[in-house]
Amino acid sequence: MSLTNFVKRLRDIMRNDAGINGDAQRIEQIAWMLFLKVYDAKEQDWNMDEDDYQSIIPEECRWINWAVDDKSGKAMTGDTLMNFVNNTLFPVLKGQDIKDTSGNVLIKGIVVTTDTPIKKSIVQTTFEDANNYMKDGVLLRQVINVIDELDLTDYEESHAFGEIYESILRELQSAGSSGEFYTPRAVTEFMAKMIQPKIGEKMADFACGTGGFITSWLNELAPLIQNTDDQSQYDNSIYGIEKKQFPYMLCITNMLLHGLDVPNIYHDNALLRDVLDYTEDDQFDVILMNPPFGGNEKNEVKKHFPSDLASSETADLFMAVIMYRLKKNGRAAVVLPDGFLFGTDNAKMSLKRKLLSEFNLHTVIRLPSSVFAPYTPKATNIIFFDNTHPTLETWVYRLDIPTGYKHFSKLKPIKYEHFSPVTEWWNNRQNIQVDGFDKAKKYTIDDIVKLDYKIDTCCQYPKIEEEIYEPSELITRYQSERQNLSRTIDDIVKGISNSLENPGAIQTESVNINSVIKRLIGLNTDFPEKLRKSILQQAMEGKLTMSESLDEPVSKLLMRIEAERTALIKSGVIRKSKTDAIIVNDDLPFDIPETWTWSTLDIITYPVGNKNNQILTKDVQPQGEFPVVSQSQNLIDGYSSEGEKAIFDLPLVMFGDHTRNVKYIDFPFVIGADGTKFHKCIEVNPRYIYYWMQYASGVIRNRGYARHYSLLKEQYIPLPPYKEQSRIVERLDSLLEGLNV
Repeated sequence: MSLTNFVKRLRDIMRNDAGINGDAQRIEQIAWMLFLKVYDAKEQDWNMDEDDYQSIIPEECRWINWAVDDKSGKAMTGDTLMNFVNNTLFPVLKGQDIKDTSGNVLIKGIVVTTDTPIKKSIVQTTFEDANNYMKDGVLLRQVINVIDELDLTDYEESHAFGEIYESILRELQSAGSSGEFYTPRAVTEFMAKMIQPKIGEKMADFACGTGGFITSWLNELAPLIQNTDDQSQYDNSIYGIEKKQFPYMLCITNMLLHGLDVPNIYHDNALLRDVLDYTEDDQFDVILMNPPFGGNEKNEVKKHFPSDLASSETADLFMAVIMYRLKKNGRAAVVLPDGFLFGTDNAKMSLKRKLLSEFNLHTVIRLPSSVFAPYTPKATNIIFFDNTHPTLETWVYRLDIPTGYKHFSKLKPIKYEHFSPVTEWWNNRQNIQVDGFDKAKKYTIDDIVKLDYKIDTCCQYPKIEEEIYEPSELITRYQSERQNLSRTIDDIVKGISNSLENPGAIQTESVNINSVIKRLIGLNTDFPEKLRKSILQQAMEGKLTMSESLDEPVSKLLMRIEAERTALIKSGVIRKSKTDAIIVNDDLPFDIPETWTWSTLDIITYPVGNKNNQILTKDVQPQGEFPVVSQSQNLIDGYSSEGEKAIFDLPLVMFGDHTRNVKYIDFPFVIGADGTKFHKCIEVNPRYIYYWMQYASGVIRNRGYARHYSLLKEQYIPLPPYKEQSRIVERLDSLLEGLNV
């Protein structure tokens, strides 16, 4: 079959099914069917290789017996197919018996025991929490037929589909809604190449997701196979744990596609075992992984770790697991957020001391913050270490954005070739400076200790743009830096006090207390504004509120907006916009919830004003039917020609030609000294647009551009359902009230 439009064909069919709501459900729907198709192909191989092979799946539920359409007209479809899938297939694969009205067992659910081989037990584990979302049996039949066209017995087509499957996994990025994201293939490839796999070694990923690191490991190891013994060791060279069922299903299918008949992937939580119980048998030669970060663990999970390592942050706990499960002389490459490198809380400090005192942290590769964008804005790093000896020196290398890129995005993701500079440097290391900034530098363990283990200060990126951290990370950074500065001041004061008490002592403290106090004052002064920006960004990304089932779909909001715009165009109030009502552009600034959409000022507002759009002062007699405003005053009132307060929807004013003075008042905003216009909202919450204006104008200023309305008009507006707009406004009003910035 033609694989180039495989995913598109499936998507086009499923868009017509009322049960599929968004990418997450679409991909999960495709995933369980793909698993059964791939598993069926594997079973055909096993049946040929093993004389007494017996499928764990009852005959009625094997793909070949219910899904394959032989064109005889007997293939199930419509309500018959839906009834079979929902009431027979899924219950049986989950381990439930199908009985008649008298209680007699018609089809026995699959049974898994401790003796069940992994290649069989994975069926029940895969379907443990799987769901069928489709409601139309005719459309379901069409989807099944497209999937069944795959000829996985053909090597070329099977190999080609492996690449297609990778694209399906990449779509999981935009479908995820639980803080998970896909590690770019370029990152997993780079890490696997640098770790240099060897036949006979076993690697592990304790949060393997869809199997990206495992796949890259296998791809690096495959060319080294020279005989059947090598092949056997290759087949048994991986170990994975995945906590969540859906990524687990995708990973199992991925491993089967890569030819692993017995994929050692387990549906489990790697944090739910006492790390002190691990023995050499639980350790691995190589660990490659990107631990989940940003999450917090409950006290029950923390109890499995020594008290000094019992952090509440998920990534920290995984680092502890990695260190306890890395063999002597073993190697590890791990993606970690900046938060681990700069953290000074007790657990992070203990983890870093353990890492540096018991392991050889030989390399840190700093990554641009957009490597994982738009799925997370967090700055990340790859740390390489081995279990050979304590750290004596650490090389830090800053990977820069390649020429021609402003940042990485969905349309322009990071590629393996972008790692070329660091791969060339890897075997010929030397200090590098670019424009006065360290790009690569060697730090001794004494250097790192003097930095108070804050490795994020090494080879920093030039601050072209202010990095906006998530509120929790920003608060952690602020508290950490404030504590460090306060501690430094205390040490200086203590030293001076000791000198006063001991006249013969010499004060050796060289740090100027005034400079430290100034830094502390600056930190405290800047923090409220930084936190305000961070909270606004969270709001615009849909991270401050949750969608509710009773919310009107945003599609209906767009219909009302379009209806009002059409009426205004017909009446001659406005002209037809050049901008489409629905923004379709893959290079959007960040991800938004599936229940939102994108828009622009041209779509959701329109200008109103008198002929000359004059800017007047309150002292001048009002003219025309619109409010009068002053560029020199913070107005709180606007008046019509009759002296009554003008009532419009959009509660903003921007004085002059720039966005620097955004104020909240009870009439529309004013733009441009030479062409001032009042803008009225169309079916959107005016105060939500006010907060978006604050966010967007900050982005424009942050990028060093002139603060002009024309630039503001170019910014896309994330548009939630109307009720959620109101919830966002309420949260922002509450959160920002105390900042007073």
